[in-house]
Amino acid sequence: MSKVELLQYSRTDLENARTKGQVIGWIQGAGALLVGSFVLHALGWLPTLLVAGVLGFIAYKVMKR
Repeated sequence: MSKVELLQYSRTDLENARTKGQVIGWIQGAGALLVGSFVLHALGWLPTLLVAGVLGFIAYKVMKR
């Protein structure tokens, strides 16, 4: 993106985009919490913790590269 393209956005546009991004993030977090609690309730603690541990380990390995 060139400087000319960046200059066409006003401060209000940027603030609106930031606010909208935060709202979307909160909605996604609430959805993840809802799905996670449903999975935890349906399966129990042990399988959920095992899956979370494996996913955390994979995420750690990917981020460490």
